[in-house]
Amino acid sequence: MTRPTLLLDCDGVLADFVSAYLKIVEFQLGRSHTPAEVTRWDINASLGITGVDSSNVKRAIGNAPRLARNLAVYDGAKYGVSELLDLTDLYIVTSPWSSNPTWTHDREAWLFEHFGIRSNRVIHTSAKHMVRGDILVDDKTETLVEWRDAHPTGIPVMWSTPHNQGESWDGERTNSWQRLIEIVGQL
Repeated sequence: MTRPTLLLDCDGVLADFVSAYLKIVEFQLGRSHTPAEVTRWDINASLGITGVDSSNVKRAIGNAPRLARNLAVYDGAKYGVSELLDLTDLYIVTSPWSSNPTWTHDREAWLFEHFGIRSNRVIHTSAKHMVRGDILVDDKTETLVEWRDAHPTGIPVMWSTPHNQGESWDGERTNSWQRLIEIVGQL
């Protein structure tokens, strides 16, 4: 029996990028925020950060050494990935932060350290719709729509977060590892 191919996003699903971003906002701008305040995909827009301040924060992200290596792991993610590794051919499909010179290496080291996922199972691309699989789990609506259009027999799953709650999505939506395991089991 063929195992399904599961494509799993990293930031927003496994890694808490938003909290790290907010720490940089606080350091750069002296403004303290919580992840619950990030109610849109564009973090700066959610927080009313514009112009020079927005550029400075993004530049600081690009210059932050080992940022991707130091992200917190979301609760339950280790359990979920462990279970899914037994059921699927799992690949991490993650967008690189091009201006951060250590991002790709740090992301791969982080994934191996926390989940035992080797670099040959990590695909760095913002064009996730180009990657074939049976299921894509992501927290960005636009990515899921593009992937569904390119792979109409696949199952796109929205990983629910505060920043995508207000977005319209007519497909599967969850932030439960158990529910994701059930979806995989239906294939």
